[in-house]
Amino acid sequence: AVSVATLLLAVWPLQRSVTNTENAALEAVVGLANARRLERQARDAADSKRRADTELQTFYTDVLPRDFATATKTTTQWLQQAARDAGLEFKASHFDWDVVRDSRLSRAYSTVTLAGRYADIRRFLYAVETATEFIVVEKVSVAESTTQGKSGDLEVSMGVATYFLSPSGQ
Repeated sequence: AVSVATLLLAVWPLQRSVTNTENAALEAVVGLANARRLERQARDAADSKRRADTELQTFYTDVLPRDFATATKTTTQWLQQAARDAGLEFKASHFDWDVVRDSRLSRAYSTVTLAGRYADIRRFLYAVETATEFIVVEKVSVAESTTQGKSGDLEVSMGVATYFLSPSGQ
């Protein structure tokens, strides 16, 4: 009877207490692992944000032109050189700009007119699309050339754009 009473009054409650403590310890280990995983995710997210901020700042300062005049000059020069390299005749371009809504950026855009053979046009478009300069091709239309050029020449009208930081106060 004393053994049964000791078992019921001392051992069994202690065994349940040990089991509960073991379960609590296991839950604490799982909670710690989850907390460490969440901390690692938060650190990775913060690192990603810092990296993205740095890359965005680099984009703003090193890739984008600083103003409209620089955007038009460098883009026109690059397009003229790429057209020459592709064997095309650069006929005309005229840039204008507008502010991009809800952004620090402005968009410089132009319609560029080129003339030449189809293969040269393809070479030029490939050069524009793979350029390190930030030039966006927005529209391309091709028609037979209206000038007295070589037979089979085409005329390309191409909408292009680049972006620059908006002047302060815009």
